Amino acid sequence: TKLLDLLDEISGKKVLLLDSTIVGPLDLIVSPGDLKDHGVQNWYKLGPQAISSDCAQMIFLVRCARVELVDMIATQILADEAAGKDRIYVVVFVPRKSEQCMERLGRSNVRANVKIAECAIHFFPFDKDILSMESPNLFRDFHVLGDPAGAFFAAQGLMSLQSKFGTIPSVHAIGGAGKAVVEVLQRMRKESGSGSAAEEPKASRDAQLSQPGVPPVAPLPKGAGAMRRKEEAA
Repeated sequence: TKLLDLLDEISGKKVLLLDSTIVGPLDLIVSPGDLKDHGVQNWYKLGPQAISSDCAQMIFLVRCARVELVDMIATQILADEAAGKDRIYVVVFVPRKSEQCMERLGRSNVRANVKIAECAIHFFPFDKDILSMESPNLFRDFHVLGDPAGAFFAAQGLMSLQSKFGTIPSVHAIGGAGKAVVEVLQRMRKESGSGSAAEEPKASRDAQLSQPGVPPVAPLPKGAGAMRRKEEAA
C-alpha cells in the first residue's frame, strides 16, 4: 500500500527501474496489475546500461544499503540528458534514505534533477507466519565489512512491527549482529518513549533474533515459502 500510494503521488505515465534484489520480493506485496493500475507502463531491473523509454516520469526503487546503485541511477540520468530527454526523476529509497546515498548522488552531478522519496518497506511476507527482510548481504556487510547499517534497519523493522502489534517485552540475541540489533532497539525505544513497563503488553511472545547453531542473520532457504504452502495443501 505504501508503494502504491507513493506511485499515485506521481501523476501520469511512468517507468519503474528496480534494484535487482527487490524484483522478486516485490511480487509478494504488489501484482503487475496493481502497478499498471497506478500508472506504471513498464518496469526494468536497474543495471549499468541505460534503458530507453518514452515515459515522462522515471522512478528508481532501490535499497539504501546498496549505495553502489546510485552510480547506475546517475548513468541513466546522464544518458537521458545527452539524448535530450526531458523527464521527472524520483529516487525512492527503501526503507529510508541514507547520508551515504545522498552524498554519492550529489557527487554524481545529478542531485538537482532528482526528487527524493522514502518507502518504509521493512518486511516481505513469504507466508502467513514468515516475514523476511530480504537482505542477503547483511551478514557479510556486518561481519566482514564492519558496516552496522543492517543492524540499524533490522531494529527499525522490529520497531515498525511493535508500532502495530505492541511492544515485544523480551528480545533474545545470539552473536554480535543480534546483540547490535538489541542495543539499537533499546535506544530507539527510549527515544520514542515506549520503553516503560506500563506500555508493554501482558500477552506477547518473546522475539529471538537467532536460533542456536544458526548465524546471527540467517537467509531463508530458496523456495521455503512455496514448499511450506505445498505441505499445507497436502
